[in-house]
Amino acid sequence: MQPNIFPIIISITIITALLAALWRIGLRKLKSYNSPILGKIKVLQKYNGEKVLTTNSYIQGISTEKDSIKLSYWYCVAKQAGDFCKRVKDPEVLMLGLGANTIPNLISHLNPAAHQTIVEIDDYIIVEKKFDVIIIDIFNGNPPYVDIKSNHPDFITSLLPYLKKDGMVIFNRPGHTESVRSDSQKLENYLSALFAKTKSFDIKDPRGFRNTVITAHMKRQKLS
Repeated sequence: MQPNIFPIIISITIITALLAALWRIGLRKLKSYNSPILGKIKVLQKYNGEKVLTTNSYIQGISTEKDSIKLSYWYCVAKQAGDFCKRVKDPEVLMLGLGANTIPNLISHLNPAAHQTIVEIDDYIIVEKKFDVIIIDIFNGNPPYVDIKSNHPDFITSLLPYLKKDGMVIFNRPGHTESVRSDSQKLENYLSALFAKTKSFDIKDPRGFRNTVITAHMKRQKLS
């Protein structure tokens, strides 16, 4: 007689859900304030010592001391930028969206030679300068959590004058639903018409995050 595995499946599902929830629970609130632009911002510390920055309960960045950071989309973005910059003399990186400084911090560890210019939401004008890597990591605290304007051709075209001929752009986008993943695929398709090389990474972080990281480099000749 076959054992009834239904209770076992239910138990495993409950345990998995509890473990996933535990990753997201901040046992100690270190700081909290209201931003007129982003909303409720909190800095939390988890049971394992990991620090988390959230806006309206949406995680924007984490501390980088734990080895598990290597399984995250933050690390994927930083690794792509850091590796690319190793092939460039005096690399310049433009980062749009600071978040909790997770990606810039990782880049500085992976490639200390990379000079980073970081722009956070503000009335800010980018100086006339060429960059080897431009990272678009513009999130907010409300669904779909990514700034949809950063997916528009006009926005992407506006970045190209600041990118060196053989430079790389990196987009970090949410991947938690089929809809946003489809939107990211459309973005990659558009980038493939502008750049010779594109690649996407489906990052499934054990903390429960899922993001799509898209890279594109080597502008096509018609854009030079």
